[in-house]
Amino acid sequence: MAIVTISRKSGTGAKEIAKAVAKSLRYEFVSKDSIYKDIEEHGKKWLDRVARLDEHAPTLRERYDRSHAVYLALVEHCIYKNALKNNVVILGRGGNYLLGNIPFSLRVRITASVEDRGRVLCERFGIEEAAARKILKRSDQERSTYIYKAYHRQWANPDDYDMTLNSGRLGFDELVALIVGEIPAKDTLFTPETGEKLVRLELASRVKAEIVTRFSMYIRTLDVHHDGTAIVLRGVCLITKEMKQELVETAMRSAGATRIRCELYTGAPDGEES
Repeated sequence: MAIVTISRKSGTGAKEIAKAVAKSLRYEFVSKDSIYKDIEEHGKKWLDRVARLDEHAPTLRERYDRSHAVYLALVEHCIYKNALKNNVVILGRGGNYLLGNIPFSLRVRITASVEDRGRVLCERFGIEEAAARKILKRSDQERSTYIYKAYHRQWANPDDYDMTLNSGRLGFDELVALIVGEIPAKDTLFTPETGEKLVRLELASRVKAEIVTRFSMYIRTLDVHHDGTAIVLRGVCLITKEMKQELVETAMRSAGATRIRCELYTGAPDGEES
């Protein structure tokens, strides 16, 4: 029942490692293509925007633009939606941060020295070493900034991973075996209670994705979470009472039988609850 997330630096061979782990475990492999397919269900326009913003450092304008908030909400829901299947290997997209409180998730980071990664790029693309180093430097900066802006975490913080492996020092088969070897221990941590925690995260993220893709107003402080009894909507936005009601009704449709508690502040708090 375990979930594997793999974070990586460019040139580490992490994608091939992730695929091999999935094959060995008979798990589903979830990558960018899988996530894009899920996002396309929300509409082609959102897929185009996600492709433009995916895993790059947002500009100042993008950080205050609705598109970036939608991008983060859609990716978050896709990660939780796929994780809910269990027995999956998720590559990148901050899966290790989103699933940090799920005990049966194995969070792996694949790294290597600039020299080792540079050789990989030189062999793969037939480029000079100086060009490879320049590409890697930019890639590392982009991903590091993206992680900080999206999750407010330092990309290399060891506390955010269960294991960090160096693909420049370990062979391919050894790397796969080390990851696969950790799965039995993670499987034992799956319980009805820990499984329910993931269900609640997926539901809250689904509601948030529905809200941000449906409404034209940008609620920059929007927080949607499940407190164990209801889906709670929090944030500050300048909208009419009618728009607020429409937003709550949208959340209710997405949440199904789960209760919605609206704590959105619109300048005239009325304590609405649904």
